Amino acid sequence: MDPLIRGLFEDFKRTEELLAMPDGDAFELFASSLALSEELLAQAELSSLLLDPGTPGIDLLAIEINGQIVRDKSEVQEIAAESSRLGVSITAVQAKRSPRIDGTQVLNFGATLVRFLNGEAFSGYPQLQALSEAFQEVFKYAPKLHPLPSLSHYYISTAPAASVNDPSVLDDVAKVRSDLAQKNFVSEVHGHIWGANEIYSAWTKKNNSNEAEINLEKQVNLPGMPGIDQAILGVASASELLKMVTDESEQLDERVFYENVRGFQGSNNPVNDAMLETMHGDDSALLMVLNNGVTVVAESYSPKPGDAVSLSGYQIVNGCQTTNCLYLSREALEGKLSSTYVPMKIVVTSDGEIAAQIIRATNSQTAVKESDLVALSSFQKRLEEFYKLDEMGVNLTYERRAGQFYGKNVVRTRVVNINDQLRSIAAVVLKVPHSAARYPARLYGEVGSEVFNPGDKLLPYVAAAFASYRLENAFRTGLESKFKSARYHILMAFAIQTLGRPFSPINSGTSEHDAKRIIERLNGDDPVGVLRTAAVAVEDAAGGALPTRDRLKGSPFTQDLLRHLSASGANN
Repeated sequence: MDPLIRGLFEDFKRTEELLAMPDGDAFELFASSLALSEELLAQAELSSLLLDPGTPGIDLLAIEINGQIVRDKSEVQEIAAESSRLGVSITAVQAKRSPRIDGTQVLNFGATLVRFLNGEAFSGYPQLQALSEAFQEVFKYAPKLHPLPSLSHYYISTAPAASVNDPSVLDDVAKVRSDLAQKNFVSEVHGHIWGANEIYSAWTKKNNSNEAEINLEKQVNLPGMPGIDQAILGVASASELLKMVTDESEQLDERVFYENVRGFQGSNNPVNDAMLETMHGDDSALLMVLNNGVTVVAESYSPKPGDAVSLSGYQIVNGCQTTNCLYLSREALEGKLSSTYVPMKIVVTSDGEIAAQIIRATNSQTAVKESDLVALSSFQKRLEEFYKLDEMGVNLTYERRAGQFYGKNVVRTRVVNINDQLRSIAAVVLKVPHSAARYPARLYGEVGSEVFNPGDKLLPYVAAAFASYRLENAFRTGLESKFKSARYHILMAFAIQTLGRPFSPINSGTSEHDAKRIIERLNGDDPVGVLRTAAVAVEDAAGGALPTRDRLKGSPFTQDLLRHLSASGANN
């Protein structure tokens, strides 16, 4: 392996606590972490996206619908029932540590993807089978598909540039792309062959701050304000804005929008449709007065000669829709990109609280769900501070705002985001593991009124998150991967077995005692063993075999498990 890539890989294993995992499996996670967007990575444990061991030709496959990961057809149905538009994207990864690219493996990767798109069966590989069924389910809602599904596939190796650019390899890649592009129900196919150089470029992009130098015309410096280093109003041309949001290959850089409350809502959204009509029509010059503009929060700023400014560590916290529409319209605006303007506000601050206030204020003008803004509540701030105190020594970090630890020296596996917290508390404390696996907006709708309340004790939140962390770590260090689909039921079973009864109400004093017992047992001699005992209890409650995904998502099985734990005495 290239020594530079070996160094990056070893650092990844250390910081992600994967030293006990076989190198082949760890490399799949390393490669996938570079290929997948931060928004997708924030939604699920990376290991949960890997397919069953031995799946032919492919290591990871993720389906996103309207920005949400889906794992089976029932989740497609849930999102479709609540959405007027479905935006579907598929990301697939095949990763090899080999310093050479095997053309046969590239073709096999493509063949598996063709089978997937065709809806063929993958008997013996339940995860890929469930994803295949989910993708076919999408087409039951064909009138809502806009645009048609897109596919990005990555074959990642440690090969040198000469191997990546070998004519025979390029021929194989072209064949795969051609085979996939023939599917008229797929709008775009993006194929990527990575070697050592591409891995390093992707790593650099993931681990360095955004930087850009743009021309900001008609600048006005706003008066000084507490916590604000600099605040500027101005106008930027479409060409300058696109500099900020595209990478070297002129693709959208999703990192720029990581702290935006909402992702792109699609061209079928009424507001975006009107914006696109303006950009594509004769009135594109009016965009500056028809648009609310873009708000940028940056860590540092420096003026340059003329109207130029240099920004570092910046995020577009409001204006995701405008920016994406401009990106989609760049060809229609060709020749007018430099004369089409949008208002821009740049706020330079290193104060996270100020940044949070800006995010809330700039998004209050649009229909953003309160669940998206929960990160800014006073309870969340208290919870974040409580994690920092770490009175039980669990060494977890709470990520109250998406991306707030980007580029910081924290261990990703020990970061708990709001979605992680919601799922763990639903399973461990609220005893609704069947709800915990639902996509965030649906989960918040089901349990939002029962969590993050002013009277809640804080330690149960930490204990639930620590149990989830220990379970994910157990899957890396010996707990059989077959149990992953039942992870939230395992968490509930573990808590009940530890306490000898269900967890106490989260606002009671007893709940703090319960939380301490949970943490102490997880810090015992054999955390993998006690979690395996809980996993076996789930299996036993289902009649000796793990329940199907559909059964796991229903409350009847949760009640079966509760009865089984009660009958068996719970405390094992």
